[in-house]
Amino acid sequence: MDVGRKKIGLFGGSFNPPHICHTLTTVWAMQTHRLDEVWWVPTYQHAFDKALASFEHRIRMCQLALGHIEGVSICQIERDLGGESRTIDTVQALNERYPKHDYSLIVGSDILGEADRWKNWDGLMELVDLIVIGRAGHTGDAHPKSTEFRLPNVSSTRVREQLREENYDDLRFWLSRDVLEYVRLHEIYKP
Repeated sequence: MDVGRKKIGLFGGSFNPPHICHTLTTVWAMQTHRLDEVWWVPTYQHAFDKALASFEHRIRMCQLALGHIEGVSICQIERDLGGESRTIDTVQALNERYPKHDYSLIVGSDILGEADRWKNWDGLMELVDLIVIGRAGHTGDAHPKSTEFRLPNVSSTRVREQLREENYDDLRFWLSRDVLEYVRLHEIYKP
C-alpha cells in the first residue's frame, strides 16, 4: 500500500436504530482487519422500501452509539447523493472523492442471502474487499469470508418491537444508554 493511502472499512446500514451489535462489529473489524478507519454509512433512502426513522434522528443515534471510539466516523455521502441508496453507487462516489483510500465493505453474514437483490453485486466485489462477520442463526455463515466469530442474534427489527412495547429493561443490553435515552426522549418508535 502506498504511503498516505488509508484502508477504510465501510459499514453501511439503516441503523434504525443502531444497536450494540453494530458497535461490536465496528470494533471487531478494526482490530482484526488492520483498518485505519471505519466509516458508518447510514442509508438515506432504503432500496428495499423499508420504513426508516428520519435521517437526522438516525445520524444522531449513530453519533451516540459510537461515543468516542477512535478511528470511527459517520459518512453522510448517501444524503449528498440523494435518492435511493445503492452500495455500488456509494463506493463509486467515495472512490471519486477520496481516490487515495482502499475500501473494505463490512457486512453481517445475514446480508449475504440478499446479495442477489443488490445493484451489481459482482461489480461491487471488484471495488472492495469483503469483511464478513457471523451472525447467530443465519445461513450466510457458510460464505468463505465468514468468520467463526458470531454476533448475538440482535436485530434492529427486534429492537424496534421492544421499543414499541416499551420494554426498556431488556433494551439496556441491546442499545447504548445514550441511544436508548435519545429514543425515549424523542419518542421515535412509538406506534
